[in-house]
Amino acid sequence: MHLRAQPLALFVLSLFFLAKLNAGALTWEKDRIVTEIMKGDQTEVKAAFPFKNTSDHPVTITSVETSCGCTTAGLDKKTYAAGEGGVIAVVFNAADRTGLEQKYITVTTDEPHQPPTRLLLQVTINEYYSLEPHLLLWKITDNPVEQMAVLLALTPQSITSVVPNTDGASGFATRIEVVEKGRKYNVYIRPLSMKEPLRGLVTFQIKFTSVADRVGKVYVFVNPAHVSQTDD
Repeated sequence: MHLRAQPLALFVLSLFFLAKLNAGALTWEKDRIVTEIMKGDQTEVKAAFPFKNTSDHPVTITSVETSCGCTTAGLDKKTYAAGEGGVIAVVFNAADRTGLEQKYITVTTDEPHQPPTRLLLQVTINEYYSLEPHLLLWKITDNPVEQMAVLLALTPQSITSVVPNTDGASGFATRIEVVEKGRKYNVYIRPLSMKEPLRGLVTFQIKFTSVADRVGKVYVFVNPAHVSQTDD
């Protein structure tokens, strides 16, 4: 049994040494960072990818590239001696983004025959509220009836008040209906006149119990009869 098992053991051992030879000189503590933020609480997401040169010779990082312009990645220096460690610092600009964002960072070294390392920063950007739809459309031939958007609280944070502002849409009137206090509101908007084309932006100052105010937006249009929503 021992003699028959020996060739298998040698084969497994050879695979181990082959894997070590093919491994990159830079060893990464992690190649993926997953995090979540709330929209409006921060505009930047910072992450760090530590690494170490586990080879017996210096290694130079020749390039660090990100998958989009909203993400930057930096190094203190390019060349790392044997046994020396470093960090790639990544900054993702969340701005007005919402939902799942995946940003890749590709690291290339001067190691011959070694493919680039691909790092991933995955950020889920959650919202405190939803306001849908974002666009309301009337035709000049329509009656100036109210149309509705629905405001919902998406977190345990309660909505304490909703204040409309029609400065950007002076030809429209608004009305707020409380469906479930703190959680759900119907927002009604109607044109004051249907005699000519109108367009504007109605905003809503949304106050919460213990976070900064948010601003909801609904775009409103009164278009000629031959203009469709997609034409805008």
